[in-house]
Amino acid sequence: MPRLNRQNIDRKTNKPEFPIVESIRGDRTLDRSQQTRRDDDVIRSRKRTIYDIDYAIKWYIENEIQPQIRANDILINVPVIFSNGEKWDNVQRLGYLRDEKGMLQSPLIMLKRNSVAERDSYKTLDVNWPQSGNQIVYRQRYNPRNRYEDELFPIPAQQPVSSQQILVVDIPKYVTVEYELLLWTDFTTQMNDVVDQILPYGRFAWGNESNKFATTIGSISFETVNTVGEDRLVRATIPLTVNGTLLSEQEARVSTLKKMYSIKKVTFETTVTYDDIFNSTTVPQSIVQSGTGTIQIDDNIYLKITPEIMNYLTSITEQQATYVSSTTVTVSATAATNPITFGFANKNEFDIFINGQYIDKVTYTWTPDNSSIQTIVFDTAQLGFDIISSDIVIVKGRWA
Repeated sequence: MPRLNRQNIDRKTNKPEFPIVESIRGDRTLDRSQQTRRDDDVIRSRKRTIYDIDYAIKWYIENEIQPQIRANDILINVPVIFSNGEKWDNVQRLGYLRDEKGMLQSPLIMLKRNSVAERDSYKTLDVNWPQSGNQIVYRQRYNPRNRYEDELFPIPAQQPVSSQQILVVDIPKYVTVEYELLLWTDFTTQMNDVVDQILPYGRFAWGNESNKFATTIGSISFETVNTVGEDRLVRATIPLTVNGTLLSEQEARVSTLKKMYSIKKVTFETTVTYDDIFNSTTVPQSIVQSGTGTIQIDDNIYLKITPEIMNYLTSITEQQATYVSSTTVTVSATAATNPITFGFANKNEFDIFINGQYIDKVTYTWTPDNSSIQTIVFDTAQLGFDIISSDIVIVKGRWA
């Protein structure tokens, strides 16, 4: 199985080497943005383990549900414990739990984890390395490279290029954890009270602070434990299904949290001319970005893009030509009028396609005008073939 080379790196003395991938695919391109040092920051890698899920469920039962029973007209909090090997062995052998002095523990709630399985609907395919886009990105604008400015620190004349601090966190694993709540009480009425207090919390998010997980309560089973010479105990088993997430601090000895800074961009302003605007069916990007604003068309000349000019430039339509002969086709349409020169659209403002193939403008002769029939004559010698009646000739451009 392909895997990353595992190396322990001391970032203070050694530079990290780019990991080599043993795979039939090419190695990844070296990305210097992922080599940002982490030994001088205070950001810790977040992690979520199975213990965090166990603690969150136990904490929720103790602090939010707070199950209680009434004994001798006194409200008693039901203690919650987590089953370890020794306690669970006693429960399996005897059906109940005793303390160090041999006394039966009642009332009591024991939390036992049965299984952990990856959720089928969220399985990922990160076999060799984290797939692109399979990460969560947090952007923080204010950082040591881009600090706040106020009257104590006057704004400099030359503003530095803003830089964002980016934290990239791997997407956690989505898992389903199955638990069992084992409840013991002395009387059936007390058990009923405890179950009544727990049932309303089904499908709630159980947990504390940021560790909260959707929890579903399953079918509850009841039984009575009778021991010779001992008091009778009532026991109930409540299955819990918790939809949790797991995120390691390191995977394959690589941190799951990466810090980087946004790159600086170099932009260039484009100056267009009349020829650039009206010699193609493609609208210059500078005009698209400016909208109906003003663009520079020469060193000291600016052009106001009006709605009429924008409509003329972007109104590109198609007309199907009619076969006349092996060299000639006609189009029943009129060329559009240029709102600046007040002339008709020129030949360069149209593209011709025969059966979907673009035809070079040097292979045909045509001067667009205001006549209702436009005649286009092809040079079949340069074209390389004759026009036939079954050919589909499309003329795309600025039509009236």
